[in-house]
Amino acid sequence: MLAPARLTMRRGARIANPRPLSLLASSARVHALASSRGRMQQLSSHLNFTTTPSRLFSASAAAAGQVKPFVLADIGEGITECEIVKWLVKEGDVIEEFDPVVEVMSDKASVEITSPFSGKIASLAGAAGDMLKVGSVLCSIEVEGGEGEADAAVESAPEPSPAPASPPATPSSSSSATTLSPSSPAHSRPSNIEVLATPATRRFAREHNVDLASIAGTGRDGRVTKEDIWKFVSEGASAASPAPKQASAPTATSAPAAPAESTTIPLNSTRKAMYRAMSASLQIPHFSYSDVVDVTEIERMRLTLAANIPLQYRKTLKPADEATLARHEQWSGAAHVEPTRQFDRITLLPLLLKALSLAMSEHPIFTCTLSPPPSAGPASTDPSLVHRPTHDISVALSNPSPAGGLFTPVLRSVDSSSVFDLASRLAHLQSLLPTSGNGAPKFPPEYQGAGTLTLSNIGVIGGRTTHPVVPPTGQLAIGAIGRTRVEPRFVDEAKAKRVASGLEEAGARELKVEPRLVMDVTFSADHRVVEGVELARLVESWKRIVEYPARLAA
Repeated sequence: MLAPARLTMRRGARIANPRPLSLLASSARVHALASSRGRMQQLSSHLNFTTTPSRLFSASAAAAGQVKPFVLADIGEGITECEIVKWLVKEGDVIEEFDPVVEVMSDKASVEITSPFSGKIASLAGAAGDMLKVGSVLCSIEVEGGEGEADAAVESAPEPSPAPASPPATPSSSSSATTLSPSSPAHSRPSNIEVLATPATRRFAREHNVDLASIAGTGRDGRVTKEDIWKFVSEGASAASPAPKQASAPTATSAPAAPAESTTIPLNSTRKAMYRAMSASLQIPHFSYSDVVDVTEIERMRLTLAANIPLQYRKTLKPADEATLARHEQWSGAAHVEPTRQFDRITLLPLLLKALSLAMSEHPIFTCTLSPPPSAGPASTDPSLVHRPTHDISVALSNPSPAGGLFTPVLRSVDSSSVFDLASRLAHLQSLLPTSGNGAPKFPPEYQGAGTLTLSNIGVIGGRTTHPVVPPTGQLAIGAIGRTRVEPRFVDEAKAKRVASGLEEAGARELKVEPRLVMDVTFSADHRVVEGVELARLVESWKRIVEYPARLAA
């Protein structure tokens, strides 16, 4: 068997009946199927060509790469333009379909955009940092011929009829099946393949376990494209092989499920109020200060207090305790508080509130409120500070009901309240929160209004650190405490610092470490009125009281 000869046009030769260029490509296919020099000579005599093994007449002009623009599509709802973060390709790079091309950023997200074509990057439309409008050209891609574009042109081109001036040679019996009739092209597929598709498309179908016979092609002459396969997969159609395709009836495909629709939910009155308050809060210049507080000693104090709750505050009483409480009521008037104010356990919060009140005594600016408050809008008069004679501290509470909402009821006169009284009022506030329905809590007048400070315990949720926002009620600061955790600490920190700084070389091995309970705290203040150093001093004073809580018993 001779190696297939290459078709080349004889220099100076004329074609008896000039053929379209598509005929040359078809002739090249016929020539590739020929298996003997004699059959090639018959074909060349019919087409007025000669065969030589040395020079090639390429049909690539018919399958020349087509440059396609890659248009930037809408990557999200309402997006009109994107910023180029970085290109993942450069001009001249050869890419495959679905390869990442560029990373862009909108005002909502940063995404990688993939190529819809396989081919070579012809040009890029911008550089990193440039803004591109949706619908503009992102880059140009020279589509590969191997993707089947040239093949599609060859297969769809009409075959010309033989020239009458050159009658075809009589074919032998061994080559009688080889003709140039359009009804039986030389490059016809095997009989078991019923769908037109490029090799790349067939490979893509195999990767997604999709039978091409179940897809209606949208390409030229019913050709199945990668887009058809991708649409078939994305619509949730079954990838299992269907029954053999019937020529008389099209293959039925399952209808895609209707997409879920968005639902508009209007804000309830609670969230509307929160919306307005937080919008006003962001008009306040904030200054934040964070630190880590050792709560080991105050936690031990909490355990001691929890084991010695006065009888009038206890929610659960033994018979002997009830008799004792009755005698106390008779002689001292210490009546049992109402059930909604009773409790059986104490958290750290009432102790931290009491410590904060002591710190406010050392920094009286935090017992003041700003007048007029930020929620009043642009001030009609000069702003001023209103000093309060009592320490009124608000606590942040979240409504557990579906209605949601954030509330900051105030605990008045914390400076003259005991830890047990604060724990009783906190228990009362918890009882006022609805556990079902869509209602908002109804706080009695004693909890209404605004404090001069707010303390938020985010640690009950599990977070360690947060940066709170100052409410627009005229108060000057807000604090947030995180979750307590155990960390190793040196028993003698002063000696550990000397060893770490090189002032003591001996005794490093004698340093002892013990587990301590610590938590992160962050305070934010209205920086229009409060200096940063004033907020830092307040937090440091509060930290010293918490870490050495003996002052709480004074």
